[in-house]
Amino acid sequence: MMKVLLISNRVMHYRSRIYNVFYDMFKEEDIEFHVVSDDFQEIDVPIRYVKHTIPFGFKAYRDFIRSLSPDICIFFLHLKDKMFLPLIHWCKMAKYRVIYWGHGINLKTPDATLKNLLFHHIHTLSDAIILYSPEQIKYISAKNRDKVFIANNTLCFDDLDLNGLKAPAEVKNLYGIKEEKILLYISRILPYKGLDILLELFLDTPELGLVIVGPGISSEQLKVVNETAHYYYLGERYGNEVDEIYKMGDIFSTPGHIGLALVQAMYWSKPVVVLNRTHAPEIIYLHQGENGFIVNTPMELKQTVLQLCHDKSLYERFSENARKTYEDEMQISVMFKGFMEAIRFVMN
Repeated sequence: MMKVLLISNRVMHYRSRIYNVFYDMFKEEDIEFHVVSDDFQEIDVPIRYVKHTIPFGFKAYRDFIRSLSPDICIFFLHLKDKMFLPLIHWCKMAKYRVIYWGHGINLKTPDATLKNLLFHHIHTLSDAIILYSPEQIKYISAKNRDKVFIANNTLCFDDLDLNGLKAPAEVKNLYGIKEEKILLYISRILPYKGLDILLELFLDTPELGLVIVGPGISSEQLKVVNETAHYYYLGERYGNEVDEIYKMGDIFSTPGHIGLALVQAMYWSKPVVVLNRTHAPEIIYLHQGENGFIVNTPMELKQTVLQLCHDKSLYERFSENARKTYEDEMQISVMFKGFMEAIRFVMN
């Protein structure tokens, strides 16, 4: 049986769900799927893929790769992971097939010349490149584009027990939420994500509840929430708890920057409204005027959210389109297809 090893930075809980399904899909291709990392976030379902926890370090990972002897090593690391460059060089020297998986460059610093040179060097070393979306091909040098494959990033809900989730009314009662319509912000709370924009915009709309979930809220932001009756901060929530909150909400917005939360919002049929700024690759799933809106100003964002709240037929159409987008474009099988295309290319 062929072995594929994914060398990853911290494996988030949602990645473990994806890798569980990848393990099953790889098994059908007669491939054993291994994941090695220095840190795996806790997850509330059993792990099926072959998991290896090893503290980062060139020697430890070199020795582990030697002992496992994988057919392919997939690198999912950052430049700040100091073993990345020496380890990928060693893999090439040791005749292991290598695949780079990522954004192509660091999207937060797209004009960083030295970083980009290092990324381009990694691309050249790699036998194949897997990107999150076609939008990132522009970050790959022309000479390396013939080995690029696209694995549209998504989330996996296969192990979600829908019957075990609380009903929206129960969730509202649990958290003391009184408003009929709910705007959701579910993400890490970072300045560029734009929570402050929502906190300022909806102070004068008591008919709309603003529900915030995620780590990193500041004392100033928490003060605004505590002083505003229709604002709610629910802390960090994962697993069933966060899906219950998505299910309970109506509209989703992390106005300054949206990523995988867009996938989860559309799985739960929630229209998405964001500002016209730089977003993660998952923004390709937002179809303007169909399942959400990209607007130019905060005031336009406010007006759009309120229009969706007040126009029932408009909301229902956007809600249906959001779920349809998930069904048509965000299936885990589409993401896996990109991986298999890259693997077959490398093996051939």
